Amino acid sequence: MTDTNQTLKSFLKENKEHHYNYEEEVDYKVSSGSLNVDFELGGGLGPGLHRFTGMNEGGKTSEALEVLKNFINRPSSRGIYIKAEGRLPKEMRDRSGVEFVTNEDEWEDGKCFVFESNIYETVLDLMRLLVGDNKNKTQYCFVLDSLDGLIMKDDLKKNFEDAHKVAGGALLGAKFMQKMSIALAKRGHMAIFISQVRADIQLDPYSKAPIRQTTATGGNALLHFANYILEFEARFKKDLILENPTQPIDKSKNKILGHNVKISVKKSPNEKTNYTLQYPIRYGRTGGTSIWVEKELIDMLYGWEYIHKRGAWITADESFLELIKENSLDFPEKIQGEPKLSKLLEEDKNLSKFLVKYFKDIVCQ
Repeated sequence: MTDTNQTLKSFLKENKEHHYNYEEEVDYKVSSGSLNVDFELGGGLGPGLHRFTGMNEGGKTSEALEVLKNFINRPSSRGIYIKAEGRLPKEMRDRSGVEFVTNEDEWEDGKCFVFESNIYETVLDLMRLLVGDNKNKTQYCFVLDSLDGLIMKDDLKKNFEDAHKVAGGALLGAKFMQKMSIALAKRGHMAIFISQVRADIQLDPYSKAPIRQTTATGGNALLHFANYILEFEARFKKDLILENPTQPIDKSKNKILGHNVKISVKKSPNEKTNYTLQYPIRYGRTGGTSIWVEKELIDMLYGWEYIHKRGAWITADESFLELIKENSLDFPEKIQGEPKLSKLLEEDKNLSKFLVKYFKDIVCQ
């Protein structure tokens, strides 16, 4: 060992409370709940900070709860939902499939504790305590809803005339991640920060039409620290999924079954950014997920030419039937229409789970 090596060794030992070199890095992938999204994210979301932004009702909170549910279903994992804006309606809780508790004595692995506070220092202290003093190696998923709702203690005393002096999301986001980013990622914890975007109307000097742009709250610090930044786009009529997509909406004859959620990937670790992906939502689902995975599976089966549509009937390719048989599962040679195929996949959980794993193993390997 050279003198230089010995110097470094001594330095690391003397300053072990201020670095993470002696700790083993934890890595994993947690599913987003959507095949389409998981394919693009290389299997799902990993440890560290992820930022979900977008307009109201774009699907930010629903997707955050989907990731949270899949996170806490892992061994030695718990959730913390930081309710900084007073929103977590019963309908959303029931639909999420997450078991929420508000009594600290009931909080255990596989459950999510709801922490109701919008005080920046209090939220940070709780996160630092759980991440820093973790002898049991429990992994936590923190969902902050939302960053825009946080305020510093000193700001509580200010009157309305001093509102412009209140620390905004940019300052709080920077302070937050300067203190938490390395520990979160290194020790295998996950944080999802939800924030709003503001619509900016700017004029293109080369066009008479206005250009709509969005600006996310939270400042540049979160752009730097976040692994993924996903912007959930506003929902429009063209995103609706109908029983018969070629016919107009009719409450009795052509019902709305769901809609497509569109996400713009603003930042990712793989340097692939500024592209849009989407996944389908099925209305009326409870107890788990509203993501219409069966529809995604049907699209995959078409794309891989495992099934073919001839008129009103869908026929299965021989190679696909052999694959199904080899795995002790059943699939009809012919089935009439996508609604019946979707129902089959919904009812046969073993078949659906096999197909999800099969496609993910191939695409995300």
